[in-house]
Parts: sequence; C-alpha cells; structure tokens
Amino acid sequence: MNKNIYKVIITNKTSFSRDQSLVIGKLADLFKISHEKAEQILNKKEFVVKDNIDKATAEKFFAAISKTGADCRIINKEELRAIKEQEKKSDISEKLFCLECGSIKESSGACENCGFDPQSSETKAGLKKPLKYASISVGIILITIIAYQLALPFYNKYVHKQKINHGMELAFTTRDAITNLILETNFWPNQNIDANLPKHISNEVIESLVVGENALITVTLRAAALKLDSSQTIIFKPAASKGKLIWNCTAGTLKDEFRPDICKKGIQ
Repeated sequence: MNKNIYKVIITNKTSFSRDQSLVIGKLADLFKISHEKAEQILNKKEFVVKDNIDKATAEKFFAAISKTGADCRIINKEELRAIKEQEKKSDISEKLFCLECGSIKESSGACENCGFDPQSSETKAGLKKPLKYASISVGIILITIIAYQLALPFYNKYVHKQKINHGMELAFTTRDAITNLILETNFWPNQNIDANLPKHISNEVIESLVVGENALITVTLRAAALKLDSSQTIIFKPAASKGKLIWNCTAGTLKDEFRPDICKKGIQ
C-alpha cells in the first residue's frame, strides 16, 4: 500500500489572528527565503509545500508552518480522489438516456452507442421501436434516480465526517506537541502559553483549541462546519502510564457518528 498519499498546502488566509507582516517574516525565516517570496506564497490561493509524502512527514511540516501563523492544511489525496469519484457517480441522474438502447448519452444528439438520433425526422419515421424498449429505458431512469436519492444521505454524511477529520488534524498535531513537552520536561501545561501555543487556535472546522488544567485540551468545533445549531466539543484528557502518555478523547458533546474513529474507543 502506498503511504505517500499526503500533501501539505498553504492557503491565502492565516490560521491565527496575527499581523500579516509577522506571519510573512516567520514564514521567510522557516523556509529561508526573502520576505517578498513569502508574501507571494501567502497571496496565492493555494501553494503546495510538499507532495507525495507520508502522514508523519506531513504532520511535521504542518506543525512547523502552523507556528508561523500561516494557514496550513494536510490533504489525503486518496480520500479526495474517492470523493471526486463519488461525485462523478452522483451525476448519473443528470445524464441523458438513449430511447433506443437505454445507454447513457453525453448530449441530446445522436446516441454514441447505437446511432439513434431523436431529433432526426428521418430516424423517427423509419424507426419501428417496440414499446418494451421505452418501458425498459424509463425503468432504468427511475431505478437510477431512486438509488441516487437513497445513497445521497450516506454520501453527505461521509463527506461531512471527512471534513471534520481533516479539520481535526490541527488538534492531533497540537496534542502531539504537548505530549513531547510533557515527556521531555515533566511539565504539564495549564494554558496555551505554557505549551508555547498561540492564544487563539482555529481553522475552518475548529472554532477554538484551549489547553486547561493538567494539559486537558478542549476542542470546540464550529456549528457551521457541523451543520448544527450550536458548537460541539471534543475533550482530550492525558494520563501518564509506564513512562508513556496516553490520551483519551471520548469526552465532549460531539456525537460518535461524527468523531474520528480513534476518539470513539478512547485508546491512543
């Protein structure tokens, strides 16, 4: 299985509420480039930093870039490809069907499969089409529409969950940074600044990420991203065990059906 399915991109908005010039300066220092080049990167709608890399490498880039204040995202290319394929399949209800052979057509003109042209008076006059063919074609259309309508809620739920999983990459990266801090210094942070984190942490899915007493992390998810009336939370609770740090993220108000799989079992 190919593990190099991730890419890291920078978009033209910042993750945190920081001065644009400060972000440009930090980004220039990180990549060892000029401020002008860094500004050009931030002004692009999307700039690919690294492509075809594994998840661990992508997370390292993500963590370093996020500290500059630039909006950074990790994209799983296989999941993106699967979503696009599903979207192509969902378009079938909008296709045209040939009344002669029942195959899908790309236009209202002649059928690419059998040559039948419903717009041609000659074809219509010379064609003795059995009624059963028309019934079969209508049946195919109805079955396709019904199947699409039944599958749409499941597809929407899948896309919705993938959006949350993508947004939660920021939370898992922050959790890993706090893990390293505790294991290296034996200091348990009680607020963002204790863990060298910005006061305000957010992205398109996460409304806020706050470190509390004994390194407890409360992640508040945006209501708009969840398509709900109110924001929801996922809480990461750490515990030391045999020289390791174990996190449990089963707490919070977010329903299990939308949680990352790892936050349903409480084992990390």
